[in-house]
Amino acid sequence: MSDPALAVQNAVEAALRASNALKAAMGLTNVRLYTLAPPDGAPFPYLVIGEDQVIGDETECSAGSDVITTVHVWSRVEDDVSASRAQAKQIAGVVRTVIGRTLNVVGFDLVECRFEDARHLTDPDRRTAHSIVTHRLQLEPN
Repeated sequence: MSDPALAVQNAVEAALRASNALKAAMGLTNVRLYTLAPPDGAPFPYLVIGEDQVIGDETECSAGSDVITTVHVWSRVEDDVSASRAQAKQIAGVVRTVIGRTLNVVGFDLVECRFEDARHLTDPDRRTAHSIVTHRLQLEPN
């Protein structure tokens, strides 16, 4: 069985990029999305598919895995941290909805996709908002 982390990353990326609701929430014609880190000076708002964790969920009958995946939302609306936080929270809500729908995880059957949590932070610069959305996916190889 292959490690499902890359398959989940690809499924999350495809779903987020295809979402018209996410484009609207970001005020963009294309979702600005990076994996692991944005380039220096990336314009706001943007998403980063961040950390993931694979947890074995093997039984006598199956070799399943749980994958915990995170999407980071970064927003800065001029120097208005309140507006930045509002935008980040709105985008995070859309991310939660998009990922909560059925994802196409190539090579795996998606048994369950469960929202874990969302954390909303203010960056130390006190201008940038940062939200972190976490989901847990239960997968079986197909």
